Amino acid sequence: MRTDRLTLGPQQVPLLVAALLLLAMALVVSLSDTNAAIFLLLNQDASVLPDGFWANMTFTADTLFGVCLLLLVAGFRPQILAPSLVLLIIGTLYVQGGKAFFDALRPAAVLVPDSFHIIGPTLTRHSFPSGHSFTALSCWTLVMLAISPRWLLPLLAFALLAAFSRIAVGAHWPLDVLVGSAGGIIIAWLSVWICQHFEWPNKPGVILFTATILSLAAIYTPFHNDPYPCTGLLASVIAICALINSARGFWIPVFKRVKTAPSI
Repeated sequence: MRTDRLTLGPQQVPLLVAALLLLAMALVVSLSDTNAAIFLLLNQDASVLPDGFWANMTFTADTLFGVCLLLLVAGFRPQILAPSLVLLIIGTLYVQGGKAFFDALRPAAVLVPDSFHIIGPTLTRHSFPSGHSFTALSCWTLVMLAISPRWLLPLLAFALLAAFSRIAVGAHWPLDVLVGSAGGIIIAWLSVWICQHFEWPNKPGVILFTATILSLAAIYTPFHNDPYPCTGLLASVIAICALINSARGFWIPVFKRVKTAPSI
């Protein structure tokens, strides 16, 4: 089995510019000490939309949705599998390491409970950076690098809306979302760069391992008890689509090549 490597095309420039803008915004929020004020304003404005909308948007930033998305695209572009594994490794270190190091309190642990709107579980710890925001921007960045540049703006807008949903559901500060989102873009870019310059992520065995992990996660997704309301249908749809398309575009061709390979 052999797949071409995913390349850093013209999409990388606007994506990296977006990451720098997000980091600049994070710096302004931090220096101006407006994190709480902006959170309250955005959370209140977002509450005009139904809770079910924001619950499903925040599920699109969940790790399970992210791996299903990558598996779905792998059915069209198997080249996305190698950087997907690198992204999962580095991303876990970035998000979980940051949460453990800073151990920042979430809005529910700082603000008066009735002062803002919460959808889903009430979370209090490990706020910085936002893991959901990281997942949304990192996974969609890989997708944007794998497909036509004409999809860049709508997909980037969708990913940012998914990240913003973490403020809408009352789970994260704007600073968490901005840094998580910027980190997602940069680490996704770095993952593709690593796969261009190093051989190990592109080995057939590693690619098969990655596809297996993503497929198992997709199988599990519809049965996952998500804490946010009204997300079951979306979970089932993305999982089924990912499994069907990956079977058509990746697994069946792999099995056919194995079956027709000459025996020694």
